Amino acid sequence: MNVRIPASIFRAVIGLLGCLALACVGAAVHAQATYVVQPGDTLSSIAARHNISYITLAELNGLAKPYVLQVGQTLTFASPPPQLLAPEYGKDFVESDLELAWQWEGDLRQNQLFALRLWAEGRDALEVWTSQSSVNAQREIDSYSVDYGKFYWQVAVVNLDTAGGFASMGSAWSEARSLQRLRRLSLAALPYVEMSAAAQSFADQELSASELIDAVHLFIHENSQTNEQPAYAADYADAIDMMFAHAQGENSDMPQLLCDGRSTAMLTLLREFGIESRLVFLYADTPGYISQHTMLEVFNPDTQRWQVHDVGFDFYFVDGAREGRVNAAPLLFGKHDTVLGCPIAGGVCSRSVAGQSLSYFEALRYGHTFEVWANPDRFDISDRFAGQANMNLAEFIGDGDSTRVTLRLESWLEFPN
Repeated sequence: MNVRIPASIFRAVIGLLGCLALACVGAAVHAQATYVVQPGDTLSSIAARHNISYITLAELNGLAKPYVLQVGQTLTFASPPPQLLAPEYGKDFVESDLELAWQWEGDLRQNQLFALRLWAEGRDALEVWTSQSSVNAQREIDSYSVDYGKFYWQVAVVNLDTAGGFASMGSAWSEARSLQRLRRLSLAALPYVEMSAAAQSFADQELSASELIDAVHLFIHENSQTNEQPAYAADYADAIDMMFAHAQGENSDMPQLLCDGRSTAMLTLLREFGIESRLVFLYADTPGYISQHTMLEVFNPDTQRWQVHDVGFDFYFVDGAREGRVNAAPLLFGKHDTVLGCPIAGGVCSRSVAGQSLSYFEALRYGHTFEVWANPDRFDISDRFAGQANMNLAEFIGDGDSTRVTLRLESWLEFPN
Protein backbone atom coordinates (compact mmCIF):
# COMPACT_ATOMS: atom_id res chain seq x y z
CA MET A 1 0.00 0.00 0.00
CA ASN A 2 1.44 3.34 -1.04
CA VAL A 3 0.46 6.30 1.14
CA ARG A 4 0.88 9.97 0.20
CA ILE A 5 1.17 12.32 3.19
CA PRO A 6 -1.45 15.11 3.70
CA ALA A 7 -0.55 18.78 3.70
CA SER A 8 -0.79 19.39 7.42
CA ILE A 9 1.55 16.52 8.24
CA PHE A 10 3.76 17.15 5.22
CA ARG A 11 4.38 20.79 6.09
CA ALA A 12 5.17 19.89 9.70
CA VAL A 13 7.73 17.31 8.60
CA ILE A 14 9.21 19.70 6.06
CA GLY A 15 9.58 22.31 8.76
CA LEU A 16 11.61 19.90 10.87
CA LEU A 17 13.79 18.85 7.94
CA GLY A 18 14.28 22.35 6.63
CA CYS A 19 12.71 21.33 3.27
CA LEU A 20 16.06 20.06 2.07
CA ALA A 21 15.86 18.22 -1.26
CA LEU A 22 12.08 18.05 -0.93
CA ALA A 23 9.14 19.87 -2.45
CA CYS A 24 6.50 21.39 -0.24
CA VAL A 25 3.49 23.61 -0.60
CA GLY A 26 4.05 27.01 0.94
CA ALA A 27 1.65 29.64 2.11
CA ALA A 28 1.43 32.55 -0.33
CA VAL A 29 4.60 34.64 0.01
CA HIS A 30 4.05 38.37 0.31
CA ALA A 31 6.98 40.11 1.97
CA GLN A 32 9.02 43.24 1.52
CA ALA A 33 12.14 42.90 -0.63
CA THR A 34 13.54 46.32 0.37
CA TYR A 35 13.92 48.35 3.55
CA VAL A 36 14.52 52.07 4.15
CA VAL A 37 17.08 52.72 6.89
CA GLN A 38 15.65 54.44 9.97
CA PRO A 39 17.43 56.40 12.74
CA GLY A 40 19.21 54.02 15.10
CA ASP A 41 19.37 51.15 12.61
CA THR A 42 22.53 49.12 12.16
CA LEU A 43 23.25 46.53 9.53
CA SER A 44 23.18 43.73 12.09
CA SER A 45 19.90 44.89 13.69
CA ILE A 46 18.19 45.11 10.29
CA ALA A 47 19.56 41.71 9.29
CA ALA A 48 18.35 40.12 12.54
CA ARG A 49 14.81 41.48 12.08
CA HIS A 50 14.65 40.02 8.57
CA ASN A 51 16.30 36.68 9.46
CA ILE A 52 19.26 37.17 7.16
CA SER A 53 22.94 37.29 8.02
CA TYR A 54 24.45 40.78 8.07
CA ILE A 55 27.26 39.54 5.78
CA THR A 56 24.75 38.37 3.17
CA LEU A 57 22.85 41.65 3.49
CA ALA A 58 26.09 43.58 2.98
CA GLU A 59 26.96 41.53 -0.11
CA LEU A 60 23.49 42.07 -1.63
CA ASN A 61 23.89 45.82 -1.23
CA GLY A 62 27.57 46.21 -2.09
CA LEU A 63 28.53 47.37 1.40
CA ALA A 64 32.07 47.10 2.77
CA LYS A 65 33.33 47.29 6.33
CA PRO A 66 32.62 49.14 8.56
CA TYR A 67 29.10 48.92 7.02
CA VAL A 68 28.10 52.54 7.55
CA LEU A 69 24.43 53.20 6.79
CA GLN A 70 22.66 56.47 5.99
CA VAL A 71 19.14 57.28 7.20
CA GLY A 72 16.83 57.01 4.19
CA GLN A 73 19.12 54.55 2.41
CA THR A 74 17.27 51.68 0.70
CA LEU A 75 18.55 48.17 1.30
CA THR A 76 17.47 45.15 -0.71
CA PHE A 77 17.09 41.66 0.72
CA ALA A 78 16.71 39.92 -2.59
CA SER A 79 18.99 38.82 -5.41
CA PRO A 80 17.95 39.06 -9.07
CA PRO A 81 15.07 36.68 -9.88
CA PRO A 82 15.42 33.20 -11.39
CA GLN A 83 15.24 32.99 -15.17
CA LEU A 84 12.33 30.96 -16.55
CA LEU A 85 13.48 28.37 -19.09
CA ALA A 86 10.60 26.15 -20.15
CA PRO A 87 7.98 26.02 -21.38
CA GLU A 88 8.32 29.12 -23.50
CA TYR A 89 6.07 32.16 -23.09
CA GLY A 90 2.51 31.61 -24.32
CA LYS A 91 2.94 27.86 -24.91
CA ASP A 92 -0.22 25.96 -25.75
CA PHE A 93 -0.93 22.75 -23.89
CA VAL A 94 -3.79 20.27 -23.49
CA GLU A 95 -2.60 17.69 -20.96
CA SER A 96 -1.70 18.94 -17.50
CA ASP A 97 1.47 16.83 -17.26
CA LEU A 98 3.66 19.90 -17.67
CA GLU A 99 7.27 20.41 -16.51
CA LEU A 100 8.19 23.96 -15.47
CA ALA A 101 11.93 24.73 -15.39
CA TRP A 102 14.12 27.69 -14.46
CA GLN A 103 17.68 28.62 -13.51
CA TRP A 104 19.23 31.00 -11.00
CA GLU A 105 22.57 32.74 -11.03
CA GLY A 106 23.64 31.40 -7.65
CA ASP A 107 23.41 28.29 -5.53
CA LEU A 108 20.70 27.93 -2.92
CA ARG A 109 21.95 28.32 0.63
CA GLN A 110 20.89 25.81 3.27
CA ASN A 111 18.07 28.09 4.41
CA GLN A 112 16.71 28.82 0.92
CA LEU A 113 14.20 27.24 -1.45
CA PHE A 114 12.65 28.11 -4.78
CA ALA A 115 9.00 29.18 -4.60
CA LEU A 116 6.98 28.39 -7.71
CA ARG A 117 3.75 30.35 -7.92
CA LEU A 118 1.10 29.14 -10.41
CA TRP A 119 -2.47 30.27 -10.99
CA ALA A 120 -5.34 30.06 -13.43
CA GLU A 121 -6.58 33.39 -14.76
CA GLY A 122 -8.87 35.05 -12.24
CA ARG A 123 -8.08 32.51 -9.50
CA ASP A 124 -5.92 32.53 -6.38
CA ALA A 125 -2.34 31.32 -6.78
CA LEU A 126 -0.89 28.08 -5.43
CA GLU A 127 2.75 27.80 -4.45
CA VAL A 128 5.19 24.91 -4.39
CA TRP A 129 8.49 25.23 -2.53
CA THR A 130 11.33 23.06 -3.76
CA SER A 131 15.11 22.76 -3.80
CA GLN A 132 14.95 21.58 -7.42
CA SER A 133 15.05 23.85 -10.48
CA SER A 134 12.00 22.25 -12.08
CA VAL A 135 8.56 21.05 -10.98
CA ASN A 136 5.95 18.89 -12.64
CA ALA A 137 2.85 21.07 -12.21
CA GLN A 138 0.20 18.47 -13.08
CA ARG A 139 -1.29 18.37 -9.58
CA GLU A 140 -1.52 22.13 -9.26
CA ILE A 141 -3.02 22.57 -12.75
CA ASP A 142 -5.54 19.79 -12.14
CA SER A 143 -6.58 21.33 -8.83
CA TYR A 144 -8.21 24.25 -10.67
CA SER A 145 -10.44 21.97 -12.80
CA VAL A 146 -9.93 24.41 -15.68
CA ASP A 147 -9.48 22.69 -19.02
CA TYR A 148 -9.44 25.84 -21.16
CA GLY A 149 -7.89 29.25 -20.61
CA LYS A 150 -4.74 30.98 -19.41
CA PHE A 151 -2.41 29.94 -16.62
CA TYR A 152 0.49 31.98 -15.27
CA TRP A 153 3.64 31.05 -13.36
CA GLN A 154 6.66 32.72 -11.81
CA VAL A 155 9.51 31.76 -9.51
CA ALA A 156 11.44 33.41 -6.68
CA VAL A 157 13.87 32.38 -3.96
CA VAL A 158 12.66 32.44 -0.35
CA ASN A 159 14.68 32.49 2.84
CA LEU A 160 13.52 30.12 5.60
CA ASP A 161 13.48 30.69 9.32
CA THR A 162 14.90 28.15 11.77
CA ALA A 163 11.58 26.25 11.82
CA GLY A 164 11.55 25.85 8.03
CA GLY A 165 8.87 28.53 7.48
CA PHE A 166 9.00 31.71 5.43
CA ALA A 167 11.37 34.41 6.72
CA SER A 168 12.05 36.77 3.81
CA MET A 169 12.50 36.97 0.07
CA GLY A 170 15.81 35.63 -1.23
CA SER A 171 15.22 37.12 -4.67
CA ALA A 172 12.73 39.19 -6.54
CA TRP A 173 9.92 37.39 -8.35
CA SER A 174 10.59 36.47 -11.96
CA GLU A 175 8.38 37.73 -14.71
CA ALA A 176 4.95 36.07 -14.84
CA ARG A 177 4.92 33.80 -17.87
CA SER A 178 1.60 32.76 -19.44
CA LEU A 179 0.50 29.36 -20.69
CA GLN A 180 -2.62 28.72 -22.78
CA ARG A 181 -4.56 25.55 -22.09
CA LEU A 182 -6.53 24.40 -25.11
CA ARG A 183 -9.84 22.60 -25.01
CA ARG A 184 -9.92 18.92 -24.43
CA LEU A 185 -10.66 16.89 -27.50
CA SER A 186 -14.18 15.56 -27.26
CA LEU A 187 -14.88 11.88 -27.64
CA ALA A 188 -16.33 10.91 -31.00
CA ALA A 189 -20.13 10.85 -30.96
CA LEU A 190 -21.93 7.91 -32.52
CA PRO A 191 -23.52 8.46 -35.93
CA TYR A 192 -27.26 9.09 -35.52
CA VAL A 193 -28.20 5.76 -37.14
CA GLU A 194 -26.05 3.88 -34.61
CA MET A 195 -27.51 5.61 -31.54
CA SER A 196 -29.97 3.96 -29.21
CA ALA A 197 -33.60 5.04 -29.53
CA ALA A 198 -33.26 7.05 -26.34
CA ALA A 199 -30.17 8.89 -27.63
CA GLN A 200 -31.86 9.60 -30.95
CA SER A 201 -34.75 11.24 -29.12
CA PHE A 202 -32.31 13.61 -27.43
CA ALA A 203 -30.42 14.25 -30.68
CA ASP A 204 -33.69 15.29 -32.30
CA GLN A 205 -34.05 18.07 -29.73
CA GLU A 206 -30.75 19.74 -30.79
CA LEU A 207 -29.78 20.59 -27.23
CA SER A 208 -26.58 22.26 -26.09
CA ALA A 209 -24.16 20.07 -24.13
CA SER A 210 -25.24 21.69 -20.84
CA GLU A 211 -28.91 21.15 -21.64
CA LEU A 212 -28.28 17.59 -22.81
CA ILE A 213 -26.45 16.58 -19.62
CA ASP A 214 -29.31 17.75 -17.41
CA ALA A 215 -31.94 16.31 -19.77
CA VAL A 216 -30.34 12.85 -19.61
CA HIS A 217 -30.21 13.06 -15.82
CA LEU A 218 -33.88 14.07 -15.71
CA PHE A 219 -34.79 11.25 -18.12
CA ILE A 220 -33.23 8.68 -15.77
CA HIS A 221 -34.92 10.29 -12.77
CA GLU A 222 -38.37 10.13 -14.37
CA ASN A 223 -38.08 6.64 -15.86
CA SER A 224 -36.39 4.48 -13.23
CA GLN A 225 -37.00 3.57 -9.63
CA THR A 226 -34.44 3.47 -6.82
CA ASN A 227 -34.60 -0.07 -5.55
CA GLU A 228 -32.62 -3.30 -5.29
CA GLN A 229 -31.66 -3.90 -8.89
CA PRO A 230 -31.76 -7.18 -10.83
CA ALA A 231 -29.01 -8.13 -13.30
CA TYR A 232 -28.61 -5.80 -16.29
CA ALA A 233 -26.02 -5.50 -19.05
CA ALA A 234 -22.69 -4.05 -17.89
CA ASP A 235 -23.43 -0.72 -19.60
CA TYR A 236 -27.13 -0.80 -18.58
CA ALA A 237 -28.16 -0.40 -22.23
CA ASP A 238 -31.09 -2.77 -21.63
CA ALA A 239 -32.20 -0.66 -18.66
CA ILE A 240 -32.02 2.43 -20.89
CA ASP A 241 -34.27 0.72 -23.45
CA MET A 242 -36.77 0.01 -20.65
CA MET A 243 -36.65 3.66 -19.58
CA PHE A 244 -37.28 4.84 -23.14
CA ALA A 245 -40.21 2.45 -23.55
CA HIS A 246 -41.66 3.79 -20.29
CA ALA A 247 -41.13 7.40 -21.44
CA GLN A 248 -43.00 6.62 -24.68
CA GLY A 249 -45.89 5.03 -22.79
CA GLU A 250 -45.13 1.65 -24.28
CA ASN A 251 -44.36 -0.02 -20.96
CA SER A 252 -45.58 0.68 -17.46
CA ASP A 253 -42.57 -1.07 -15.91
CA MET A 254 -39.53 0.99 -14.98
CA PRO A 255 -36.10 -0.53 -14.28
CA GLN A 256 -35.15 -0.90 -10.62
CA LEU A 257 -31.75 0.77 -10.23
CA LEU A 258 -29.46 1.67 -7.38
CA CYS A 259 -27.07 4.64 -7.49
CA ASP A 260 -24.38 2.77 -9.45
CA GLY A 261 -26.89 1.54 -12.02
CA ARG A 262 -28.41 4.99 -12.53
CA SER A 263 -24.97 6.59 -12.79
CA THR A 264 -23.74 4.00 -15.29
CA ALA A 265 -26.87 4.41 -17.41
CA MET A 266 -26.27 8.17 -17.56
CA LEU A 267 -22.61 7.56 -18.48
CA THR A 268 -23.68 5.21 -21.30
CA LEU A 269 -26.17 7.68 -22.78
CA LEU A 270 -23.75 10.62 -22.64
CA ARG A 271 -21.00 8.55 -24.24
CA GLU A 272 -23.22 8.17 -27.34
CA PHE A 273 -22.87 11.96 -27.73
CA GLY A 274 -19.13 12.01 -27.13
CA ILE A 275 -19.53 13.54 -23.67
CA GLU A 276 -16.93 12.23 -21.25
CA SER A 277 -17.95 11.16 -17.76
CA ARG A 278 -16.65 8.92 -15.00
CA LEU A 279 -18.11 7.04 -12.06
CA VAL A 280 -17.17 8.37 -8.62
CA PHE A 281 -17.28 5.71 -5.91
CA LEU A 282 -17.56 7.32 -2.47
CA TYR A 283 -16.73 5.86 0.94
CA ALA A 284 -17.58 7.14 4.42
CA ASP A 285 -16.16 6.02 7.76
CA THR A 286 -19.24 4.87 9.67
CA PRO A 287 -18.98 3.02 13.01
CA GLY A 288 -18.83 -0.66 12.16
CA TYR A 289 -18.95 -0.41 8.38
CA ILE A 290 -17.93 1.57 5.30
CA SER A 291 -20.86 3.48 3.82
CA GLN A 292 -20.81 3.60 0.03
CA HIS A 293 -22.43 5.72 -2.65
CA THR A 294 -21.90 6.26 -6.37
CA MET A 295 -22.16 9.49 -8.35
CA LEU A 296 -21.25 10.58 -11.87
CA GLU A 297 -18.77 13.31 -12.72
CA VAL A 298 -19.37 14.75 -16.19
CA PHE A 299 -17.02 16.87 -18.29
CA ASN A 300 -19.19 19.64 -19.73
CA PRO A 301 -17.84 20.68 -23.15
CA ASP A 302 -19.64 24.03 -22.89
CA THR A 303 -17.95 25.12 -19.66
CA GLN A 304 -14.82 22.94 -20.00
CA ARG A 305 -15.28 21.87 -16.39
CA TRP A 306 -16.19 18.71 -14.51
CA GLN A 307 -19.49 18.68 -12.63
CA VAL A 308 -20.92 16.11 -10.22
CA HIS A 309 -24.40 14.62 -10.56
CA ASP A 310 -25.89 12.54 -7.77
CA VAL A 311 -28.04 10.41 -10.03
CA GLY A 312 -29.12 8.24 -7.11
CA PHE A 313 -30.67 11.15 -5.21
CA ASP A 314 -31.50 13.14 -8.37
CA PHE A 315 -29.65 16.44 -7.96
CA TYR A 316 -26.42 18.19 -8.91
CA PHE A 317 -24.05 20.30 -6.79
CA VAL A 318 -23.44 24.04 -7.07
CA ASP A 319 -21.25 26.45 -5.15
CA GLY A 320 -23.64 29.05 -3.81
CA ALA A 321 -20.83 31.60 -3.48
CA ARG A 322 -19.55 31.22 -7.03
CA GLU A 323 -22.83 30.21 -8.63
CA GLY A 324 -21.24 27.39 -10.58
CA ARG A 325 -21.35 23.62 -10.78
CA VAL A 326 -18.95 21.70 -8.53
CA ASN A 327 -16.62 18.79 -9.26
CA ALA A 328 -15.75 15.98 -6.86
CA ALA A 329 -12.31 17.02 -5.65
CA PRO A 330 -13.29 20.17 -3.71
CA LEU A 331 -16.20 18.28 -2.15
CA LEU A 332 -13.71 15.74 -0.82
CA PHE A 333 -10.97 18.08 0.38
CA GLY A 334 -12.72 21.44 0.69
CA LYS A 335 -15.30 22.95 3.00
CA HIS A 336 -19.01 22.53 2.36
CA ASP A 337 -20.14 25.88 3.75
CA THR A 338 -21.48 27.21 0.44
CA VAL A 339 -22.30 23.92 -1.34
CA LEU A 340 -25.94 23.47 -2.36
CA GLY A 341 -27.92 20.68 -4.01
CA CYS A 342 -30.21 21.50 -6.95
CA PRO A 343 -33.04 19.04 -7.72
CA ILE A 344 -32.79 17.87 -11.32
CA ALA A 345 -36.58 18.04 -11.63
CA GLY A 346 -36.51 21.71 -10.66
CA GLY A 347 -36.94 23.52 -7.39
CA VAL A 348 -34.89 25.53 -4.97
CA CYS A 349 -31.19 24.76 -4.56
CA SER A 350 -30.47 24.24 -0.87
CA ARG A 351 -28.05 22.77 1.60
CA SER A 352 -30.73 20.33 2.80
CA VAL A 353 -30.87 18.74 -0.68
CA ALA A 354 -27.11 18.17 -0.68
CA GLY A 355 -26.75 17.33 3.00
CA GLN A 356 -26.97 13.54 3.03
CA SER A 357 -24.79 13.09 -0.04
CA LEU A 358 -22.09 15.44 1.25
CA SER A 359 -21.53 13.10 4.18
CA TYR A 360 -20.13 10.49 1.74
CA PHE A 361 -17.23 12.72 0.65
CA GLU A 362 -14.61 11.20 2.93
CA ALA A 363 -12.82 8.99 0.39
CA LEU A 364 -13.33 8.32 -3.31
CA ARG A 365 -12.00 6.63 -6.40
CA TYR A 366 -12.72 7.29 -10.05
CA GLY A 367 -14.13 4.22 -11.74
CA HIS A 368 -12.97 0.68 -11.05
CA THR A 369 -9.38 1.63 -10.26
CA PHE A 370 -7.17 0.98 -7.26
CA GLU A 371 -6.16 4.60 -6.72
CA VAL A 372 -8.09 6.08 -3.79
CA TRP A 373 -8.22 9.66 -2.54
CA ALA A 374 -9.06 10.07 1.16
CA ASN A 375 -9.46 13.11 3.36
CA PRO A 376 -7.54 12.17 6.52
CA ASP A 377 -9.57 14.65 8.55
CA ARG A 378 -12.74 12.68 7.75
CA PHE A 379 -11.66 9.07 7.12
CA ASP A 380 -9.25 7.19 9.37
CA ILE A 381 -7.57 4.78 6.94
CA SER A 382 -6.33 2.62 9.83
CA ASP A 383 -9.89 1.81 10.98
CA ARG A 384 -11.16 -1.74 10.48
CA PHE A 385 -14.84 -2.42 9.88
CA ALA A 386 -16.84 -5.40 11.09
CA GLY A 387 -19.29 -4.93 8.22
CA GLN A 388 -16.44 -5.47 5.77
CA ALA A 389 -14.96 -8.61 7.37
CA ASN A 390 -12.77 -6.48 9.68
CA MET A 391 -10.88 -5.03 6.70
CA ASN A 392 -9.56 -1.47 6.46
CA LEU A 393 -10.33 0.74 3.45
CA ALA A 394 -7.34 -0.34 1.37
CA GLU A 395 -7.99 -4.02 1.99
CA PHE A 396 -11.68 -3.62 1.18
CA ILE A 397 -11.06 -1.90 -2.14
CA GLY A 398 -8.20 -4.26 -2.98
CA ASP A 399 -10.40 -7.31 -2.41
CA GLY A 400 -8.35 -8.24 0.64
CA ASP A 401 -4.98 -7.22 -0.84
CA SER A 402 -3.99 -3.72 0.29
CA THR A 403 -0.81 -3.80 -1.86
CA ARG A 404 -2.98 -3.31 -4.95
CA VAL A 405 -4.18 0.04 -3.65
CA THR A 406 -2.57 3.48 -3.77
CA LEU A 407 -3.93 5.79 -1.08
CA ARG A 408 -3.64 9.52 -1.73
CA LEU A 409 -4.27 11.93 1.13
CA GLU A 410 -3.57 15.14 -0.73
CA SER A 411 -5.46 17.89 1.01
CA TRP A 412 -2.39 19.97 0.02
CA LEU A 413 -4.15 20.65 -3.28
CA GLU A 414 -6.11 23.41 -1.52
CA PHE A 415 -9.06 23.01 -3.86
CA PRO A 416 -11.22 26.12 -4.20
CA ASN A 417 -14.25 25.89 -1.93
